Amino acid sequence: MPSSPIWPESPAGDGGRAADILSGHMEMSAVPHPLPGAPAEGRGEPGGGASDREALLEPIVGELAEFERRLEAAVAADLGPMSEAMRHIVRAGGKRIRPALVILTSQLGTPLMDHVYDLAMGIEFIHTATLVHDDLIDRSPTRRGISTIHEMVGADTAIIIGDYYFAKGANLVAGIGEPSIDAAVSNTVMTVCMGELLQMTSKDDYGQSLEDYERKIARKTATLLATCCYCGSVVGHLDPARSAALQSYGYNLGMAFQIADDLLDYVATEEELGKPVGADLRQGTVTLPFMLALQDAGVGDELSRVISAPPLADGDYQTIVSLVRRSGAVAATEKAAHEYAQRARVELEAFPESPGRLALDAACQYVVDRRI
Repeated sequence: MPSSPIWPESPAGDGGRAADILSGHMEMSAVPHPLPGAPAEGRGEPGGGASDREALLEPIVGELAEFERRLEAAVAADLGPMSEAMRHIVRAGGKRIRPALVILTSQLGTPLMDHVYDLAMGIEFIHTATLVHDDLIDRSPTRRGISTIHEMVGADTAIIIGDYYFAKGANLVAGIGEPSIDAAVSNTVMTVCMGELLQMTSKDDYGQSLEDYERKIARKTATLLATCCYCGSVVGHLDPARSAALQSYGYNLGMAFQIADDLLDYVATEEELGKPVGADLRQGTVTLPFMLALQDAGVGDELSRVISAPPLADGDYQTIVSLVRRSGAVAATEKAAHEYAQRARVELEAFPESPGRLALDAACQYVVDRRI
């Protein structure tokens, strides 16, 4: 088995730093970009990436169905309000990209499927627990169009439910009996918590650097996807070199995923997002599209004027979204996401062609082209 990895800021090394990629996108004002709500050039389906998601999931449709069955059974085994609240959010579904990555990477080797399902469920429970706490911190009334847990049962109960499912996820993972997985998952939980703290302490910090942005999204998103892929390789009994390649694949995929997600907050519709456009900035979260627009020659001065007189009103946020959409920041952010996706794709060259590898390749396109 691979030994437990040390999780750096970027498994790809210095060449994987966001600043290295993003610093090349400062000259943006003349770069064309897609209109909000319109598919970008090269997207396979209107609405963004539907065919890519089908290609990602097609080889593991049966495994994902079994995963969902086991996930619901694990929730139903809990008692009373604990089970009822979690069943509510689990049945709301989601992209399930994390369990899909666990399954796909494990199948590049020779896994024991009971271990694969326990790992996928454990990580999904941990991820869901972070969402319960995130929604409470952000005071979000809904997620994916349904009420958040703290809206249903109150803040105090939501904290306990989140803590319980952190522990339940860790318990499932520990049952596999592989120390390197235990170490990777526990380290990842600490890293995600640090990313959340960084986000909280940088609210409304409009002057933060690209390095600051990188640290946040690496810790909040990329590390968990890297862990899915690394741990999938461990239960698949892959050698250390290929485990490292999949860890790096997951990290770069996670960076692409989060950058694309941050862009959607400015260019998608409210109906697609299930929340108001520009919601991140309303909550004080400064992301790459805004940061690049602030440096854009065409709109930067006006953006600086709008944010110079807090507190901002609804009309100010609407103006900011409009200015970002008009700027070259949209195209530059999209380009950065695609470059990270390409870095992820390169890591798959360590593997022979197979349905699993093709699906992981499709994931690189899906995460940057999706509209929801």
